[in-house]
Amino acid sequence: RLPGGGRILGAFALRVPAAGCLSLLVTVQDTERYAMLFASVVLKCDYTTSAQLQDVVVTWRFKSFCKDPIFDYYSASYQAALALGQDPSNDCNDGQREVRVVAQRRGQNEPVLGGEYRQRKITIQNRADLVINEVMWWDHGVYYCTIEAPGDTSGDPDKEVKLTVLREYPLLLPLLLCGPGPGQTPPPREGSG
Repeated sequence: RLPGGGRILGAFALRVPAAGCLSLLVTVQDTERYAMLFASVVLKCDYTTSAQLQDVVVTWRFKSFCKDPIFDYYSASYQAALALGQDPSNDCNDGQREVRVVAQRRGQNEPVLGGEYRQRKITIQNRADLVINEVMWWDHGVYYCTIEAPGDTSGDPDKEVKLTVLREYPLLLPLLLCGPGPGQTPPPREGSG
């Protein structure tokens, strides 16, 4: 037995569990969400980390669907991919679809919106929830909640949420293209009378 060996071993044992806790876990409440055009939606994301919260960076990224889960759903290629256990809406390289940063926030600072989103009513609330007010049809896609936590060397740093935007415009399209039907008068224009 070495003199003081028990203390050295005890000090080592106290440090090992701390190193094992340097892990990051990201969770989302729903992996799929549906929203009507012009409605608001909250994509909920949370995380556990050993890092200081002021050092944590939350990034929400958008990736367009590879194949549209509504319009392509009944196509032969979509159904064939489903039969093989694949996700045709999300199984493609990023080079084959649009990828952009929606918003990013460090600690509790105000989020910084990506270039395509600067004029939009979008924010990150709570720890990592993405809030999109006035959902647009081009918001239809896959959103990735990614957490960067300095010092956390293992774990799962991101999770995805598919947002399907339900559009009502196909019902309005004939009216917009053709104008009022027989016997209907168009609404008066401002300043005419």
